[in-house]
Amino acid sequence: MEMSWQKTVAAFLVTSGLITLPYFANANKDNLSTARSETSNVIQQGAQSQKKVDQLDDEYQGLLQDFRTTNGEIDQLTLYNKQMSAIVKNQQAEIKKIDQQIRDIEFTEQGILPLMSQMLDSLEQFNQLDLPFLQKERATRLAKLRELMVRADITISEKYRRVLEAFQIEVEYGRTLETYREKADDNIVYDFLRIGRTALYRLTLSADHAWIWNKASSQWTALDSSLLRDVRKAQDVARQTAAPELLTLPLISPHDSLRVSKEGEQ
Repeated sequence: MEMSWQKTVAAFLVTSGLITLPYFANANKDNLSTARSETSNVIQQGAQSQKKVDQLDDEYQGLLQDFRTTNGEIDQLTLYNKQMSAIVKNQQAEIKKIDQQIRDIEFTEQGILPLMSQMLDSLEQFNQLDLPFLQKERATRLAKLRELMVRADITISEKYRRVLEAFQIEVEYGRTLETYREKADDNIVYDFLRIGRTALYRLTLSADHAWIWNKASSQWTALDSSLLRDVRKAQDVARQTAAPELLTLPLISPHDSLRVSKEGEQ
């Protein structure tokens, strides 16, 4: 009876699973290894995911910087275009103004070219009626001006400036004292003395004979030898070899009579 009871207990224990502990221990060990493996895989996947997130963040930051830079360039280009639009607008207005000036110049040229021609004619006539001093020089200047008028490579303004310059030179003759040496029409070299446009004297190189130009007769009138000293003194003043002083010089009166007049030198 006792042995039968013990067998019955053992059978119960086997049936109830109380003697299966080693089996469950092995099962838990396998589950732990599997969990560790899965955990390791999760950690690796997490690291890879974090690396990808970091990479995407870097790309985002780069794109954000490019976006900001592009926006800055757009703002600069917008301001530049605005400024250029104002410049173009001003240039267009300036072009219109220049076009109008060109049309005005063309209209002005139609009037100024004949005017300059008339001015040269007047200058030539004036030189013919004036005292006969520096005739070759003045005639050459006038001839060059006439040649200048027909040149296409010279601007109208430059032509006009040269004409005015010639008139200015003629004006200066009227308030200056000058002496120069020149060959006369008789092929004899004389010393000439010009007192503004008041009087013109001619002396031999030895200064022992002198003449004064007579406007009325358009001839040279010989001076008395007693007047040579005053003429030579005036000549020295013109040469700047003597100090300026009050000079007594002979002049031709409107009635062709020889008279003595005092001419102040500056």
